[in-house]
Amino acid sequence: MSLRRSFHIILNPIAGARRPALLNAVVERLKRSGAEVTLELTERPGHATELARRAAERGQADVIVAAGGDGTINEVARGLLGQGVPLAIIPLGTANVLAIELGLRARAGEIADMLLTGPAHLVGTGLVDGEIFLLMVGIGFDGVVVHDINPTLKKIWGKGAFVWAGIKAWAKGPGRDIRLIADGREKRAQWAIVVNGRYFAGPYVLAREGDISQPGLMLYLFRNGGRFALVRYLIALGLGRVAKLSDVEILPVRQVRFLEPEALEVEVDGDARGSLPQTVEQGTRFLRLVVPSGWKA
Repeated sequence: MSLRRSFHIILNPIAGARRPALLNAVVERLKRSGAEVTLELTERPGHATELARRAAERGQADVIVAAGGDGTINEVARGLLGQGVPLAIIPLGTANVLAIELGLRARAGEIADMLLTGPAHLVGTGLVDGEIFLLMVGIGFDGVVVHDINPTLKKIWGKGAFVWAGIKAWAKGPGRDIRLIADGREKRAQWAIVVNGRYFAGPYVLAREGDISQPGLMLYLFRNGGRFALVRYLIALGLGRVAKLSDVEILPVRQVRFLEPEALEVEVDGDARGSLPQTVEQGTRFLRLVVPSGWKA
């Protein structure tokens, strides 16, 4: 395809401060190609959604780029759903799960080439209480961890802040008994994850058959809430063997209503997103996403 000529980049300045060289190198390569680059900075949670919607409505950009982590990408995607302009990413966050799904490395040349000439694929989406997500929803352990992240420590330590919050959550002891309705069937678990793709919390394969390019969600129910069970779950996740565990139930789902316990924390695409009760369901609309040339889901 011909080179794209106009880019509107929405930057999370906190993420950008961690990788300024990567962002600057990508922008420089775009400008050297003759492209026009506009940069807007987010100022508060939810701001990226507003900026993306306004940029799409102006209709001047060939692509709108989310520069930040998976949470920033989620916000930009919410602003673009139903719009004609595609979404692209510059991965500047801590985990960068969507970049891993796309096989996109944090290299300026690869990112710039994708932005300039990469095809725009349709990808499946999910909904949390009516709002889009691209990657995952976690209720229980990871929800508690994400809600407990200290923003200052995250800015300084990056992944270390997640490790510290995870240790604190583990030390609190057994998980909470989650009651949910999955496609009409009542279930119980100590930790629950709904995924739209393959990866979770970074380069860890949770759903081996996951495919972000297709509609469909998978629900993982971790039944044991003890400290040592959690360690076993995390080790299995690191080894890509969660599906082998007898106390983990895996279900394809279209809708999951998470009912109890009320006020249990929820994370969506790596960001805190309120607490129970909440409903997760398969999205009804696709999103146009710029991917690397030759990418196959």
